[in-house]
Amino acid sequence: MKKLLILAAAAAALTLPGLASAADLTGAWKVTVSFGDMTFHTNCAFTQNAAALTGACTPADPPADGAPAPKPAPVTGSVDGSNVKFSYDIMLGDMPLHLDYVGALESDTSMKGNIGAGDMQIPFTATKG
Repeated sequence: MKKLLILAAAAAALTLPGLASAADLTGAWKVTVSFGDMTFHTNCAFTQNAAALTGACTPADPPADGAPAPKPAPVTGSVDGSNVKFSYDIMLGDMPLHLDYVGALESDTSMKGNIGAGDMQIPFTATKG
């Protein structure tokens, strides 16, 4: 009976916020987006402070001929357990576009989800490192 109580207390402690280990998204992430028959790559550098996520994302693919190199876009977001949200603004030609990423960590170094861009939902995957 005593062992059962100890096991129950240990299991309960793991469900308390802050006691179970949480992934830290701080670091470099490579994001891959597949849209139709096209694939795009973005490099993101995140800093996580508690639930707040900040950093910058930069397209990794070469710019179109004659186009200037893209500038890093500031990121704001949040982490809640394995749920991750972050967003930033980019220019698509002359059109501003707001990207909202909503995903879930699959491990400490992998996440996947969808990007909300206007009325579209586009799948993405990301790996840390």
